[in-house]
Amino acid sequence: MIVDGQVAPTHDNVGKPPFTVLDPTHVQDGQVAGIQAKRRKPYGQMASGAVIVAIAALFIWSQAANENLDWSSVGEFMFHPVIFKGIAVTLELSVFSMLISVVLAFGVALMCQSRNRLAAIVGRVYVWFFRGVPLLVQILIWFNLAVLFPKILGADTNQLISGFTAGLCALSLAESGYMAEIIRGGILSVSKGQTDAGLSIGLTRGQALRRIVLPQTIRVIIPPTGNQFIGLLKASSLVSAIGGSDLLTQTQLIYGQNFKIVPLLIVATVWYLILVSVASIGQYFLEQKFNPDGAAAGGSFRELIRRNLLLRNRSDLSRKAVQP
Repeated sequence: MIVDGQVAPTHDNVGKPPFTVLDPTHVQDGQVAGIQAKRRKPYGQMASGAVIVAIAALFIWSQAANENLDWSSVGEFMFHPVIFKGIAVTLELSVFSMLISVVLAFGVALMCQSRNRLAAIVGRVYVWFFRGVPLLVQILIWFNLAVLFPKILGADTNQLISGFTAGLCALSLAESGYMAEIIRGGILSVSKGQTDAGLSIGLTRGQALRRIVLPQTIRVIIPPTGNQFIGLLKASSLVSAIGGSDLLTQTQLIYGQNFKIVPLLIVATVWYLILVSVASIGQYFLEQKFNPDGAAAGGSFRELIRRNLLLRNRSDLSRKAVQP
């Protein structure tokens, strides 16, 4: 029985203290010393991990021992100058397309948030169109623009719109539709009261946007922007349909001559994985730069590698995260 927060004496403990006091020697830092909790071994996780490793090892061995795969050709063309030329074009397409799309998306996002009803409608139609039309279709339309406009500003359209230019225009416009929604979401994540507070101290709407809203918006849009850039790296391979001189295009040109299709595709696969991995690492450091508070929650870069590349027990990671 509990009386006034203490255990009331009963017929079994008459004349005894109402509660038992622990020996101070057994109490350290507010915790009972000498008691160790035994954790059950994760046999299920160990078994599933062993099965996955066995399947992966079997697959790798089957490919390594496959006589139909010419691994010598993979090594021969892995660092071929033509492949490096394609990698350079892929990076140029991805970087320039992302920069152009961010500029366009910023303007479109502001249009969507504008009080001007016409501007808001135009912005939403822009997003609807370029997100709705498949990227490959946009690339083909730009490449065949001469059918609609043989001349642009007095110049031959076929001379102006090369495979690279068509790919750059299509990638930039298509990506800007997605980035506009990301930026608009970042702007909406900032409380409207902060803008009103800026206006109350004499700032114009433009000044409030630049000094109050955008600095907070950047922290929100960096992670999805990094993901979009990684997607853009892979989507740039679609310009191979028009001979855009990217990595996949150069790969196709080589295996079109020596007919070593699979080895050359493996070369392209490896390089795409390398590019995406480097971009992912860059995204991580960019997030830490613009969001220092995320370093404590996300852990160190070494912890990032361990989480993504090594088999770690999730409970260990969660326990480390809650430690002071």
